[in-house]
Amino acid sequence: MEFSFSHLGLPVWAVFLSAGVGGLLLAWGFQAAAFWLMFNPQEFKGIRIPLFRKLGLHQLGLEGLGWQGLVPHQKNIMAEIAVRLMTHKLLPLDEMIRRIPAQGLSDRLTPPMQETADLACREVMLRHKPTLWESLPSFIQNSIILRIRGIVPTSAKQIILDLQKKPAYYLSLKTLVLDVINTKPFLVVDLFKSAGRDPMAYILRFALFAGLVVGLGLVALNQLNIQWYVSAVAGLLLGGIANALALESLFFHPEHGRVRLGRFTGFFFKDQRHIAEMFAQTAAREVLTTENIVLALCRGPNSVNLSTLIEHHVQKAMDLESAGIKPLLVTLLGAEQWVAIKRDASQVFASKLESHLMAARVYLNDALRIEEVIVERLAALPPLEFERALRPVFSRYEWMMPLIGAVWGSILGILIFILT
Repeated sequence: MEFSFSHLGLPVWAVFLSAGVGGLLLAWGFQAAAFWLMFNPQEFKGIRIPLFRKLGLHQLGLEGLGWQGLVPHQKNIMAEIAVRLMTHKLLPLDEMIRRIPAQGLSDRLTPPMQETADLACREVMLRHKPTLWESLPSFIQNSIILRIRGIVPTSAKQIILDLQKKPAYYLSLKTLVLDVINTKPFLVVDLFKSAGRDPMAYILRFALFAGLVVGLGLVALNQLNIQWYVSAVAGLLLGGIANALALESLFFHPEHGRVRLGRFTGFFFKDQRHIAEMFAQTAAREVLTTENIVLALCRGPNSVNLSTLIEHHVQKAMDLESAGIKPLLVTLLGAEQWVAIKRDASQVFASKLESHLMAARVYLNDALRIEEVIVERLAALPPLEFERALRPVFSRYEWMMPLIGAVWGSILGILIFILT
């Protein structure tokens, strides 16, 4: 004998309640499982089958008999989205570098750079003219060192001002972001998971409501003694429509919605500031950190341009400072030796810049205010621009929503047919 609610002698209201609770749990469970599978596991687990890739199934995270989260599987594409978002929309390089006060930073760089001047003078002179340097009285040595230390404040400020004129020539923000993401391959997953945490929580709450409503609707439909396939198709359609509505309600805004619902505004826009804060925390604390910016500036592909800039200003300052006694220096040292001394001294300054900037990173962090700026930018974007900025995080997988709803809806339709 087949089991059904009627065999339990339940009143009609209890049958409806049971179906509603069952639909609620089934919809929430499927939606939660789908979100988990979007991000987990980060590495493919299972046996790879080359045929799956030839068939294009790898685009769905299917590499064989196993599974990899959709977002980790397409982390390179997600990285491109992250780079475009952070470097173009939220934090243009020119604006970021120009936010640093040149005088304030040069004031903090001057003391350690003056220590470097002391080191450079002694080291270079001992390398090129050890006998001459050691034969000089100490007061003359100290006088030369003091003169070199005196050129530091002006040179430091001028280097910063030139850096701010064309920062892209000295720093590639795109390379910085890509390098960090490549070093931490699943950081981009965390970045988008943080941005999508609240919207996904909203979808899960919506699934509870949708499951309840669809469950009640299917019980009512089954009271008409329909066939099982009718119940299954009805569940499929209702579940798919419910999840499509969940997505629409998430991104709905009265200013650009396809329909008008008064002043109804989707959760994505109502919670705009909090979503911005979640994204900014991960972006500023893991990717666009002051340390990473300094490393990219001093070690990145454009760092040779910065070294050339430093050498130019140091050598220029040394020439200006020694202008009155240059003929004497050339006579004592030789023209080639003088050029080599200037070059080697400037290279010492360039080699020490990274440690000097790292020592000033607290000041740089306060000046750049990267996390605050990202939050302000995202939170202040007009609704349509905000959607364009972050919706690419979700858009690649939006097609899944109606499909997931259709699956749990059809299963619910069959279960309710069996049990009623």
